[in-house]
Amino acid sequence: MTIPPLFLAPGGDPEDDAAQSAVGRLTTEQNASFATGLLDMEPVPVPSALKELTAAAAGHPSVVLDPETLQALFAGTTHSDELLDQLVHPDAMAEQLDKARSGRGRRTRTKRRISPLGRLAKLSTDTGYAAVVNSPLHQVAGIKVLPVNPRFLAEIRHAFTNGHATDPTIEGTTPGLLEIRLPARQDLVDLITTTVAHHLVDYDWSDSIARTGVQEPLTCMTMRVHYDDGTSELVIVAIDGQSRLASAWRNLLGIGTKKLTTATAGPHAEKIVGRMFAHDAMATSRRAVNEALSTARATDWTAREVGILHSHLAPVRLVVGTFSRTGNPCDATQWFTEHLTQIHLRTRSWSGGSDKEKAVADALTAAVRAGKLAQPLANALAGRLHGAEFSRATGLPYHPAFARAALFETVLSADAGPHIRSAIAEYLSLDPNDKDFPSKLLEITAIFSTRYLRSDTKMVFPNMVHTWANGGPITRQMWNRLGAGEHAFTLTRLRDEQLDNDPLKSATQLVDHLRRRAEDGDPAARAELAVLGGDALIVAEALSRDRGSKEDLVSTAPVDKKTPYRSRPPGIVAALVEILAGRFLLGQTLVNWITQVPGHPADFSRGFTVPKVTIELDGTPVIATTHGLPDRASEWDVFAIAEPGLPTRRRKEIQERRDVARRAADKTSNTPTKSTSIEALQTAIGGVQQTLRRILASSTPPGFADAAQQEELQQLLYKISLDVGKVPVLAAPVSGDPYALTEDED
Repeated sequence: MTIPPLFLAPGGDPEDDAAQSAVGRLTTEQNASFATGLLDMEPVPVPSALKELTAAAAGHPSVVLDPETLQALFAGTTHSDELLDQLVHPDAMAEQLDKARSGRGRRTRTKRRISPLGRLAKLSTDTGYAAVVNSPLHQVAGIKVLPVNPRFLAEIRHAFTNGHATDPTIEGTTPGLLEIRLPARQDLVDLITTTVAHHLVDYDWSDSIARTGVQEPLTCMTMRVHYDDGTSELVIVAIDGQSRLASAWRNLLGIGTKKLTTATAGPHAEKIVGRMFAHDAMATSRRAVNEALSTARATDWTAREVGILHSHLAPVRLVVGTFSRTGNPCDATQWFTEHLTQIHLRTRSWSGGSDKEKAVADALTAAVRAGKLAQPLANALAGRLHGAEFSRATGLPYHPAFARAALFETVLSADAGPHIRSAIAEYLSLDPNDKDFPSKLLEITAIFSTRYLRSDTKMVFPNMVHTWANGGPITRQMWNRLGAGEHAFTLTRLRDEQLDNDPLKSATQLVDHLRRRAEDGDPAARAELAVLGGDALIVAEALSRDRGSKEDLVSTAPVDKKTPYRSRPPGIVAALVEILAGRFLLGQTLVNWITQVPGHPADFSRGFTVPKVTIELDGTPVIATTHGLPDRASEWDVFAIAEPGLPTRRRKEIQERRDVARRAADKTSNTPTKSTSIEALQTAIGGVQQTLRRILASSTPPGFADAAQQEELQQLLYKISLDVGKVPVLAAPVSGDPYALTEDED
């Protein structure tokens, strides 16, 4: 058997491969890594030869773009036959065949209807999909990057945060077509230059692309840019694969693998964007590709031709339509933002997180199809509506506290709820009749609700999810109502004239009204306060799941990360809502979340305090303060406030267990041990001080994982300083006459 000349013989000198590269011949890797479709590629056709693609696409049921937009989208095509094969729908081919047969007197067969997609591919998201044409090799010269970083856009939509006021908004109510409004064309050029510079600094795949081509397809959409002077233009933008696009341009303009910084990337980015917008960009690219193909065929393939073609061409997915799950055309931005979330922000930090999120999204869609849930409300619950749009769809203020509560209200409702719960169970193969299903349902919904809290610095909320899985603030009475065919709880809605008000003002008024109703004994208001205030405690991590290791029946003063008795979260919330001090704590925690985090900061899960509540002699609950500042409540403090609201039998049981535990502790602690001495305290705190000094003096000091970890440790040290002040100072024993003069004074 002879060894093919393109491959290096086993055992051969590895230096031979490098020598081949040095003289321009192909390396072994290049021989094995031609981009798909490159070896048998025909010369790139001129735009006029691509008109048949536009004509074929116009009759396809899943292509929703107009001919002008399609012509721009297909302008960079190199393999027109492969695109044409995808764009001609099989049903259209069958109809043509039937007509031909009937014209010759043959009997036509029954038509076989197939999917509207035909041979088009599908990119799915939570609530819809995009119909795409796969272009095996497409000219990158006709593709531009987005004017806004897609990762940032995904955060805007799904982390419940907003960008700066100057950030442009990518819109698109036309299926398959994005839109953006800018003052002038130079603004578009400037924005794209900024995005290119970002990718030049952070990413560089130029060497890999030159050797093996772009491996992962770019996803491209058409975008119409509207200018203030009334004009507009169509551009093709890569919504996924921007770093690969920028790296290909590195090769095209000779930048190569040169390391760039923020200071040096600007001129290169301007040069790249200048070529992107050049009027002859496509003609120059087509000429370079055809010349490289001609040279390779006339002589032989060398590294030069391969590098040119790999850098000029890339596999691309061209979006020709966006649709809802029901197959109806949908707004381009709806699919666009969900797709960005799916590839950039999807929670995958615990097993199955993404599947559980998708199950809730699909369940909301199923409820819409069944006519049990309005589409605007489903969009709001999915995190796609913001500001006044969110308020008009839900009747609630625009804030995560209400968005989360609205989601649980819908899942636990008596109208859309059964469809949603059944769809979730079906999607995840759960038994709705299983005794553990309520816990699993709350956990799944809690995972989905993290999209209202996510930020660039915090993506995962395991404590919050686990606490909801342990029952959250959903009390037994709420489950009983749901079992009787009623809503578990109902949120109070804003009046019509309040929907467009400032969210902070609307939320404050709504909560004040809710607290007054709760104090008047309204059961519905108390249930609503339990959910809203209880969730605020959970998000602030002042209420967590029940664990035996948390219980401390002996201590009489609060102990960090301990509780004075055991109870699941619903039991604590039910007890809090029964007593004045508990309702005060729930209401004030909710108020703090709304007023202390009123806008759209980077992290909605921190920045607000759970106040420590004390009770005056007349029974009035007040917020405890130190030096005029409110004290932060621990979970111990929350349990202590809730204890009087527990059922009498439960309180009696806790007290009996507490008495037994304290008697047992008294027997073993009559004599102080070394660990309870002042010397032991001084040694322990001195050790902490020495550790801090070593960390700060280190040449490479370690850092906290995030600001929350640092804040938690600072709070602990502050609490320790307060506790040290509670240790009594013992006066020295007096011996002899304290007023007698010493010999020196005599």
